[in-house]
Amino acid sequence: MIRTGIYKINQFDKVALKDVFGKEKNISIYLYNQVYKIHNPDQKTYFAELILNRFNSDRNVIKRTYKNRFDNFDKISINEISKLNYATISIFDIAISDGRASYYFLEQSAKQLHKFFYTCSDIHINYYVNKKRANCDSYIITDENKKIVEITRPPFVWNLSRTEGRFYFINNFLKSLHLKKAYKALKNNKFTYQEKIELIHPDFRTLLAKDQCFQIRNYNLFDKMPGTYNIIRAMNILHPGYFTNDQLSLILNNLYNGLEKNGLFIEGSNENEGTPVEGAIYKKGDQGFMIISQPEKPSRIKELILSFRCFNQNEQ
Repeated sequence: MIRTGIYKINQFDKVALKDVFGKEKNISIYLYNQVYKIHNPDQKTYFAELILNRFNSDRNVIKRTYKNRFDNFDKISINEISKLNYATISIFDIAISDGRASYYFLEQSAKQLHKFFYTCSDIHINYYVNKKRANCDSYIITDENKKIVEITRPPFVWNLSRTEGRFYFINNFLKSLHLKKAYKALKNNKFTYQEKIELIHPDFRTLLAKDQCFQIRNYNLFDKMPGTYNIIRAMNILHPGYFTNDQLSLILNNLYNGLEKNGLFIEGSNENEGTPVEGAIYKKGDQGFMIISQPEKPSRIKELILSFRCFNQNEQ
């Protein structure tokens, strides 16, 4: 009936990752700031993935990511991009999570494409730890819109996008109680200490810093694109398990309008590192998309993409 969470880095060595009933414990996203202080590289990678896998975004989508996830698919994608023979190429890479799954794509693009502008995005890049004092063990975590996404009050960690289930009625009661208190304290400026959590992998951050033509920004898939691009890449996000067909159609409309004429739309997903990518590369046509390459396995939304026709959003 009570399920605690993991809120200190040393708990990984001392506390089981599941409770006595076999349900996964919540892990505070605050630990992402501390995990890269671990010296063992294998532990560092493992714990970083674990923290993100237990953290949910606004849409309850798990921010799951691995390095070298789409290598073969990315090679083929870059080859198709190079065929465009544009003097300058603009790329928009959507829903990158912490950037690890985009690292290889950007690294290889930098080696093979002559000149390009690269913009990557996620719905929220930065989160903020809010405490009443610096050494306080209890804290809340907010997104950039000051929405509370996590409350940690040892030994509890409540990820507000995850449901506890009726069985954990004590957790639900305490979560509701502390959420009310947290919003009241936030409104009254009771949190005097704040620390930023930037969900960007250090290696990817270093890669972005190498060229002033590379940038990162927030982007919500349901919003109009911030500009127009030659290439739009969307990996592990346009999934029927995350969105309804109507929502996917709206997203596709935004992406279509964000593509230049004859631009390429690259989308796909897989289960784990090294597994076949269910995806394809499409070219923008007069009203919709046409497939130009299907390297590994058919996309789960292939038919939806091919049947898509551009519409005026005011018609919705």
